[in-house]
Amino acid sequence: MKQVLIPVDFSNSAVNALLYGIEMANQLKANVRIMHVITGDHYSPAFAKDQVAMKINENAEVWLQELIKEHGYKHKVIDGTIDYKIREGNVVNEIANQAKYDDTSLIVIGSHGASGFQAKFIGSNAYRLVSHSPCPVIVVNEKMEVNPDIKRIVVPLDYSKASRRKIPAVTGLAKLFKAEVNIVGLKESNLDFIIKRIGLVNRQVERFIRANAEVEVTVDTITGNHLAEQLIEFSRKVDADLISLHIHHSTNPFTNWFKPFSNDVINNSDKPVLVIPTKE
Repeated sequence: MKQVLIPVDFSNSAVNALLYGIEMANQLKANVRIMHVITGDHYSPAFAKDQVAMKINENAEVWLQELIKEHGYKHKVIDGTIDYKIREGNVVNEIANQAKYDDTSLIVIGSHGASGFQAKFIGSNAYRLVSHSPCPVIVVNEKMEVNPDIKRIVVPLDYSKASRRKIPAVTGLAKLFKAEVNIVGLKESNLDFIIKRIGLVNRQVERFIRANAEVEVTVDTITGNHLAEQLIEFSRKVDADLISLHIHHSTNPFTNWFKPFSNDVINNSDKPVLVIPTKE
């Protein structure tokens, strides 16, 4: 059976990711594993509220058990399991290693935390996690409404081969949810050959999704500077349920380090962001 891995730091953002992840697991008919990485930081769980005993108890296992007690019943997969795992060390490495060990199908994480993971998941470190993941990652924040019934997916594309390598996974998800797909061509330049290349890519991807997912596909274009901001605004305009990006694992270290577009979307989107790792 498939498995959804949900790393938590017990912040409000993490709890929202847990709710979203459980609902995604229900849709995917997958098991759920909640995970916490002990880093040496001291903090109390957001859900403790005014429970003094819970606040002063720094036993992560007790907190994980409380999360399952509070939300475990929402996991409704027949013969499915929901459990937890505690690891210790570097947050990014431990999550990636656990995902590999479990042959995880999907990771769902919160993008911002009030404590604990905050230093690990905000800014470029959020990008570090998804760039090291061996499987797709959905990033959510605490302000997002938990609604995994995906009806519309926004898919930004440039003219690179790496950009197109996420399309089979997006197509499978669109088919599963019968979701409309909005392809968005990204153009930073008005050079004729780039415009023609992006147009060709958009048409190829449109035909592929229509043929394999049998869903509605529309094509739009965003041009100029601040592409991340424009994409987020476009996603609001079309009332998207998900934005799908790719993170390319390259042998060139500069390709992996310098990804301002993806990083900006991951950290600023008010829509869930599905990040699909691609390789050479």
